[in-house]
Amino acid sequence: MKNIIFLIFTIFFFNSSFATELNFTKEQLKIKWKERILFLLDKKKLPKIDIQASITTSQIKQSFPKILKTYDKLGIAISSYDGYQKEKDGSKGYRWSNYILDLTNTYPEYIIPTANGGTNKNWTTQKESFISQMEKEIQTEKYLNMGELEFRHYMSSKQCEHKKHGRDIEVDLLSHNSKRIFALSEKSGVPFVIHLEAEDEHLNKLDKILTEFPKAKVVWAHFGQLRQPELQKNFNPETITKLLSKHSNLYFDLAAGEPNRKYKCSGKNNNKILIGDTIFWVGKAGNQKNKVKEEWKKILIEFSDRFVFATDYGGGRKPLKDHLTKKVNVFHDVIKDLPKEAQHNIAYKNAWYLITGTKWQQ
Repeated sequence: MKNIIFLIFTIFFFNSSFATELNFTKEQLKIKWKERILFLLDKKKLPKIDIQASITTSQIKQSFPKILKTYDKLGIAISSYDGYQKEKDGSKGYRWSNYILDLTNTYPEYIIPTANGGTNKNWTTQKESFISQMEKEIQTEKYLNMGELEFRHYMSSKQCEHKKHGRDIEVDLLSHNSKRIFALSEKSGVPFVIHLEAEDEHLNKLDKILTEFPKAKVVWAHFGQLRQPELQKNFNPETITKLLSKHSNLYFDLAAGEPNRKYKCSGKNNNKILIGDTIFWVGKAGNQKNKVKEEWKKILIEFSDRFVFATDYGGGRKPLKDHLTKKVNVFHDVIKDLPKEAQHNIAYKNAWYLITGTKWQQ
């Protein structure tokens, strides 16, 4: 039956104009998502809400609906995929896409309607078109998550290797357009994810803007990932404890790197390899174990209401099945020594609150 449904979806999606309406109310989606979570709990699986991922139209075509069996196996309840810009069509400005709404309409029990992510040049060069459209779209109340917006983003290892500098991005957290995003979240109650490499100067700016917009729902990706250590000396348990204690609207996603992951762009000359770019694992660089250090585990327990699961999928990644499997396995290593209550908070209850605006009740 699911194959038939997806065939209809594919014919419509790839041969017609994009749908612009969501066929379900927020309350209808909440009912479907709750049933999905309860289904996994009944199967003795820890349900997980993926709060941060991106997906292209070609990846959807390649992965759905067969990926749904992997969802059940891994305990992934629902996913928040943000969309990419439409292909060039002769129009000017940012070209808003609606294919995530189509995906939600086809699989409402699995997919959170999520806006277009802020990874495009229109956003990163701080033009007007994308931010204006984001404001307009969120006001329609069709979207329950804005997706990931890049503020400071380093090149990936692959990009550095091929000398592609397009993702070496910096958007001032205190810029006019940045404040528009925080204000939009505060007004609408819709969360968003920030990609912010934890450089020391950015910690101070984040503190300022969170103070200015205390009701914005902000998820900082990806906890503990430090790829330029000489610029990121202040990301430590003391600083993070202060930030979380001061700002009740700040969350972190745990789309973390596995122990001893290599980052090939480390260092001022971009010719070094940092081994172990995720700092919370036990062990020294190159000899990390799949166990969280006590000082970081303490934070995960104390602030178990402020962390969320994420997979950080996106264009150019490995096949979705492989990516999800690896990310879920790493996530289980991160939370395995936490109390059961903390595990459930981080896996799905906190994301449920961010997306629905209500606390999880079974």
